[in-house]
Amino acid sequence: MSWKTGLKIASRISRIVEPPHRRILKEAASRRSAVMNLSVGDIFIEPHPLVKDAVRKASEESSLTYPPVEGFNELRSLIAEYLMESRGLDVKAENILVTAGASEAFLVSLMTVLDPGDRIVLPDPTYPQHTIAANLFDDVTIDYYSQDSEVSSQVAGEKDRRSLILVCSPNNPTGKVIPPRDMEKLVEHARENDSTIVSDETYLEIFFNGNKPVSPGSFDASLENTIIIGSFSKNMGITGLRLGFVASDKNMISRAGMVRYATSLTSNTLGQRVVLKTLPFIDEITEYVRMNVEKRLRMFMQGFRRMDLLNVYEPQGSLYMFPYVPFKSFKFCLELARETGVVLAPGEGFGPHGENHVRISFGAKEEDIKNAIELINNFKPKSLENEQ
Repeated sequence: MSWKTGLKIASRISRIVEPPHRRILKEAASRRSAVMNLSVGDIFIEPHPLVKDAVRKASEESSLTYPPVEGFNELRSLIAEYLMESRGLDVKAENILVTAGASEAFLVSLMTVLDPGDRIVLPDPTYPQHTIAANLFDDVTIDYYSQDSEVSSQVAGEKDRRSLILVCSPNNPTGKVIPPRDMEKLVEHARENDSTIVSDETYLEIFFNGNKPVSPGSFDASLENTIIIGSFSKNMGITGLRLGFVASDKNMISRAGMVRYATSLTSNTLGQRVVLKTLPFIDEITEYVRMNVEKRLRMFMQGFRRMDLLNVYEPQGSLYMFPYVPFKSFKFCLELARETGVVLAPGEGFGPHGENHVRISFGAKEEDIKNAIELINNFKPKSLENEQ
């Protein structure tokens, strides 16, 4: 007699690895009462007054039934106007699909356009969820390009194989911004080679020292070769409302709406109403978020003294920096969490060249960042001395 050991799991799941910072966080929480979590890409900032007011008003509206699969049409039209004003796009409501955050927008987009035999090119280092999503597809080649040189010169592939090229500028985790001319050349490459650019623009409005990023859509106004992945989580500080969007040509959005029936079906009604009320004020809200993030970054840079541990630098944008560490990243982060309660994200989960780096988030609580500075400054990694 044979005994079942559990349900059979699809082979593709073996390609998926839990982001290592989640294991570090669990370990820290099990050992210490005080945990300073600088690993997660969340926004621990008091919501802007306009957001608070919108949440209150939206919660008082009576209907909580299913919204349309594509999102409220009024919201889709408003997002199209926002994209026209901020990026110079030539789009309408029919070019917008409202989603449950940027992660769903990315997955739905891949499910809509990615075929077996296609190639997807990711930045290296890269956001772990991008790799996870790409690994859900069989017979797809995953390649990477370096952020240390011109993107447009690295992405050429086989002429008989279609390529999807992901850009994320400002980047998660490095905070680097792709220069405008490089982005323009990348759009030219996509147009000439029948490739598609997928642009994760979650952090587009969060930049520092004048390093304003550009969208590839600014060079492809009708989005013939571009898919924009948008989110209001970070630029409005409403991560828990889970609201994002896909913007692309009409046909792609129509097909993506069909795919949506197999995922979350719709985006939550409350979140859509909140964004409807606040999107006309997005410049004011985004500036408020950006200033709070930059304040925390400046506080960290001014107080941090241990360049021998973390080779810190000023990012050009996003919530993050990704400094080099002279140790294996998981072991370093694990000992730091156990000894101090400070949780950073090990770089080993961020692509082929993520190892020997850690991600630090400046969306973390201000008090946690302040306390973490002193704890890291005084940290002596006992078990890692032989790894240098």
